[in-house]
Amino acid sequence: MRIKASRITNLTDARYFAAKEVQYLGFNLEEGTEHYLDPMYMKAIREWVEGPKIVGEFATASPAYAAEAAAFFGLDAVQINAEGNLNALDQLAGIETILRIDGGLEPALIRQIMSGAAAFVDVYLLDFTHVHNWEDRLFKDIETWNELFDLRPTLLQADIAIFRLSDLFQHFRLAGLSVVGGEEEQVGVKSFDELDELFEVVVEI
Repeated sequence: MRIKASRITNLTDARYFAAKEVQYLGFNLEEGTEHYLDPMYMKAIREWVEGPKIVGEFATASPAYAAEAAAFFGLDAVQINAEGNLNALDQLAGIETILRIDGGLEPALIRQIMSGAAAFVDVYLLDFTHVHNWEDRLFKDIETWNELFDLRPTLLQADIAIFRLSDLFQHFRLAGLSVVGGEEEQVGVKSFDELDELFEVVVEI
């Protein structure tokens, strides 16, 4: 199962997730947006971890901007939002691209996005973080969603109870999960009890 750790802002998180052998470490490198991390700190954190691909996350930036940042900062991959960028995805040719799709969009529009962008991106990140009835939306049409998940590996980002993970992955051909980093309690100090429990379940799926 692929795991992406998103919105990393500190070394404690980065080292934890790297030790868990996640595939991606994501850093928001778009100045002026929430959870922005100065690229200087990203580069410093990067020197302390090995294994995961380093992803630059861009909330509103264009594919052209993300491509320039990937070259300048030596990123392994970029993540951009689907909205407003679908007609310019070819500008990311040659760069591993994660396309974030807002799960709150109408299902028909999500289907249109995933079908149309498959030739230009490597991974989908379907973000249901702010969608309260997201499980109902998926289970209403399991077959159609699975056809979309087959187009490109799809990571799920959502508020999900850990005991529901096994059932979810039994029904849906998702490639993995996107989990979100958080603030330290003190510098170098943070509790990972909930994430530890999640990874215990993930390894058994």
